[in-house]
Amino acid sequence: MSINLFAQQEPLFSQYYTADMIINPAVSGSKTYNPLIIQTRQQWLGFEGAPLSSNISYHGAVDGNSAIGGYLMFDKAFPSMQANLHLNYAYHIPLDYERVNLSLGLGAKVMYHNIDFNKEDLPPGYDQAFSASSYNKMLGDASSGAYLYGQKFYAGFSVSNLFQSSFNTTVAGSPYPNSEYRNYYGTGAYRFNILNNDWQVEPSFLIRKMQYHSSISDLSGRILYLENWAGLTYRTNGTAIFSFGFSANNMHISYSYDHAFSGEIMPYTYGTHEIGITFKIKTIATQRHIGFWPY
Repeated sequence: MSINLFAQQEPLFSQYYTADMIINPAVSGSKTYNPLIIQTRQQWLGFEGAPLSSNISYHGAVDGNSAIGGYLMFDKAFPSMQANLHLNYAYHIPLDYERVNLSLGLGAKVMYHNIDFNKEDLPPGYDQAFSASSYNKMLGDASSGAYLYGQKFYAGFSVSNLFQSSFNTTVAGSPYPNSEYRNYYGTGAYRFNILNNDWQVEPSFLIRKMQYHSSISDLSGRILYLENWAGLTYRTNGTAIFSFGFSANNMHISYSYDHAFSGEIMPYTYGTHEIGITFKIKTIATQRHIGFWPY
């Protein structure tokens, strides 16, 4: 017997509002500083071999309109592991209306994919779909995006895996190419001043849609005081997320906790933990750039 399956292919991070460049190449260079961000996410704590995702990213302006960025991402979920290297370019166009800007971005990706079963986990006998040896594959693909932003808002749309590169298969004659399917992302946020300019409220959203899958949305709200914040997110698959962040000089530290309220996995996991550290680097090119988004 055989069955055709479709599953999540792109690593998931709950703090999309702090590291949005990893889902949209057009975000590159849209900040008033160059962010160097390190994130790690331990999913479904309590399960052996549960997904562990980490990334390090950096982006910034190179002149008045052009910007570059990139990130290295590692995702481990036994028995598979993948490492992705992305390089992005974005061009920013000032629209001359309340200092609003439109950015268009392209990204190139190289992905290393590995599947390695422990020999004792394999069934007895020979199966041409599995072997005791490891499976390795290198793939290339691309992404694109658009990003409209100003001092108090942003809205973006992006697509990853544009070429839907294929792993092929070790099973001869299979009609299923084991492809990287396209993932679509939509983001948006608006920041309202309350009390005075030191206190702000920011509702935001992230919509994710993989080909052949239904969409999943994150609906978030954050309260910000200067560069410190706390927030709540509801994910439409029945997950609630609490997060907070605080600033220390040019460094910002953030944490989020995901708790599932539905699904069979709920009684057996201690939740998902995500930690991020951002270093805000000022450059001459950044000071001349057209970005205004402060966090």
